[in-house]
Amino acid sequence: MHNYKKIILATAVLSIIFFTNQAVSQNIKLNPIKPGAKSAIQITDEQQAILAVRKAKASVVNILGLSKSVPTVPSTGISINVPAQAEVSGTGIILEADGLIVTNNHVVEELNMDYWVILADGKRFPAKILALDKFDDVAFIKIESSGLTPATLGDSDTLETGQTVFAIGNSLGRYQNSVTRGVVSALGRALSEVDGSAPRIHNLIQTDAAISNGNSGGPLINLAGEVVGLNTLMDTGGYSLNFSIPINIVKETLQQVKAFGKISRPFLGVQFKTIDQADKLSKNLTVDNGAIISAVSPNTPAALAGIKPGDIIISVNGHVLGFNKELDSEIQKYQAGSQVMFKILRGKETLELPVILGEYK
Repeated sequence: MHNYKKIILATAVLSIIFFTNQAVSQNIKLNPIKPGAKSAIQITDEQQAILAVRKAKASVVNILGLSKSVPTVPSTGISINVPAQAEVSGTGIILEADGLIVTNNHVVEELNMDYWVILADGKRFPAKILALDKFDDVAFIKIESSGLTPATLGDSDTLETGQTVFAIGNSLGRYQNSVTRGVVSALGRALSEVDGSAPRIHNLIQTDAAISNGNSGGPLINLAGEVVGLNTLMDTGGYSLNFSIPINIVKETLQQVKAFGKISRPFLGVQFKTIDQADKLSKNLTVDNGAIISAVSPNTPAALAGIKPGDIIISVNGHVLGFNKELDSEIQKYQAGSQVMFKILRGKETLELPVILGEYK
């Protein structure tokens, strides 16, 4: 009886093996994957980073500025000796396959320069300046080419502090497609020149992904290889304090260029400081948030409306200013020529002043 059971068991096993082989030979799935089960091979963070950078590099270009007195550079071949002649070097991002490129305003703003774009394969083309925006440090240029690889643009409004990012650029004008890695250190930063000669660049992304001279105009990308920022400057007063323009600002600016052929920015005509805790304590302020006006330029919309140094702007069209809602960011929501209502604290008096915004030149 015991041997009989062994024979039955062996026969059953052989039957299972036989039918399994038959199923495999007929491509029958005996164990289909259940919904929700992992069906793809998981890749490591390092592999994801490599794929992201590889994807983005195809859309990164070098930009060189040569004095108009330098002999014309041939537009074919490999540009080995061109960087030695260049007086300006930067980086750009291909936006459209027909040669539309974005970079920083400060890379291509000199009128006495001829600008050249060098693609990843070494081909070079003369560049035409389409539009310059000193306010947000954005510029659009064009080369006569086709079949280029446009960058994939992400959504900078979804960025979070601590998120992994990479900066790509032509470091020091010599090291093409250099890559640095870091995190988003902060969002919504605003910076300005010490002497006030240039407008504040607002709503910047702060990152510790290293940016050096030549990286200006290059992409800040996420782990998906999407461009989330346009690298623009570094603060040499601190370690790894680097800043990028949110790509959503670039998108909005490009829409203006395509619709009107130019970039128009509203203009108020003041210098100000956003209130922080130190200001509140040292100046015995009665408000927690707002913009303290330090100077008003003559014959500007602010001066004509009666805004004065020492005034504190509390809100713009009912939108209260705060730590992440600064005056210049709020003004940029409106078009030049718009009438905007400012709520102002002057001493102990609260005023409401209508202001017709000018156009930044």
